[in-house]
Amino acid sequence: MTGSDLNIPFDPLSWEEWKSQVEKELKGKSYNEFLTWTNDASITIESWQNTLPETLADLPSVSEPWKILEPIYEQDAKQANDLALNALNQGAEAIWFQKSFKGAAAEVAVKGIDQNIAPIFIQKETLSDPFEVLLKTGDAKIFKDHRPLLINGKRLRERGANELLELAALVSQCIEVCDKYGYDSDITILTSIGTNYLTEIAKLRALRWIWNSILKQKSVDAPVKVIAINLTNNYAQNDEHTNILRASSAAMSAVVGGANYLMIQPWDAHWKAPNDFSARISRNIQVLLKEESHMDKNTNAADGAYFIENLTTEMAKKAWDMIQCIEQNGGFSEYAKSKQLFTDIEHNASQLMEAYSKEKALLGVNKFLPREVNSETAPKSSTYELLPSYLSIPHQIQLMHDE
Repeated sequence: MTGSDLNIPFDPLSWEEWKSQVEKELKGKSYNEFLTWTNDASITIESWQNTLPETLADLPSVSEPWKILEPIYEQDAKQANDLALNALNQGAEAIWFQKSFKGAAAEVAVKGIDQNIAPIFIQKETLSDPFEVLLKTGDAKIFKDHRPLLINGKRLRERGANELLELAALVSQCIEVCDKYGYDSDITILTSIGTNYLTEIAKLRALRWIWNSILKQKSVDAPVKVIAINLTNNYAQNDEHTNILRASSAAMSAVVGGANYLMIQPWDAHWKAPNDFSARISRNIQVLLKEESHMDKNTNAADGAYFIENLTTEMAKKAWDMIQCIEQNGGFSEYAKSKQLFTDIEHNASQLMEAYSKEKALLGVNKFLPREVNSETAPKSSTYELLPSYLSIPHQIQLMHDE
């Protein structure tokens, strides 16, 4: 057999012909029910795609693999340094200190770490969060000092905001600080990644696309750095090791979506003190993605995928409509101070919990429960005046079942 023998001509199959055949195979079942997909951001898309969108996402190419960012929760500077050095020897490539070490304590915490190789982030010390005080008190102005800016989407997602609302809010915050301080500002975006695998990939791609388009319009070459952190408000204490699977799904979304850094929080973070075993397993999720799955070898893996490209376009369009609405009403600060952000997050959270009360499953909590069911960890009260309280999904599901 030669190569020419394999060159068998096939007539192209139209979408209508394909759908007609599928409907026959479904034997009376609903096409829309089985092959039309709607995500938590209320975006509906056909599961089968055979064309790219008319406007393809104009993404800056990811030139190097993501860095494994290790969270360190230790409060003592010397012990935090020991943990950081150990993590770097075990596969971590960057460090995030949760404790705001300052002055001499910061010097102790970073001792022996070459920051040209392993970047260091110290919460509230090496990064300035310009909207934190505003969201906590409701009456502060955004500010900027000598430190790079941190635009934080995590606190919105962990209170119930969906991917679309987080995306719009992140870009609106970036626009506000850049309008005030310049589009060449040094900005790092912290975004939470949940378990809606394809949606999270599209969200990250849409974020990079929208911001890249804004910078091009401003004739500025100052791309943001994106830190992805897995969303943990779905971490369940019952059947707790399923949280490792949730973290793994989030990690893959972040990698394929093009994050620069990825931080995985331990699966038992809400009810156990930080410990070496949990940290190692969480770190190894990313080590496996690099060393065994080789996901660091293709840094733009989603480019050209019909479904993801179309979903990215839909996410970007809807997010841009929301961004324009926020801007027309005074920008992000006014959006937050008017309590509309609070209302929108509560609405997203209500929709999410309604889905869990019907068909949406959280393993170990409302599906495939263990033999002995424990009470899920209740959320702490919120310290943010302009944001709703933290949404603990497992705890909230248990409350719904108890009613």
